[in-house]
Amino acid sequence: MTKSLTRKVKHELEDTLEDVAKTLRQAADDLGDDAEKAIAQATQALRQAAQALADKASPEVKYVAEKAVAEAKAHPIATAAAALSAAAALITIVSVTRRKAA
Repeated sequence: MTKSLTRKVKHELEDTLEDVAKTLRQAADDLGDDAEKAIAQATQALRQAAQALADKASPEVKYVAEKAVAEAKAHPIATAAAALSAAAALITIVSVTRRKAA
């Protein structure tokens, strides 16, 4: 991948991860009837991010991303749990980084 394409993909993934984190925060805030819907939306956003990355990546990376998308579709509950864990870790890292910068 060229540097400009890598940067573009990185920014798109960061934006998508922010969307996923926002959706997961909403799920945490609205635990109850809407939690399942929010988790499903976060899972869908994660699938779309993986597909977007696969569309712009080399064939080897495409293969891995396509397998990830297939696994996410085959195991939505496990994917949601993994997405929740990853988002929680990302949110923690971002908050710690922002505290250090301040």
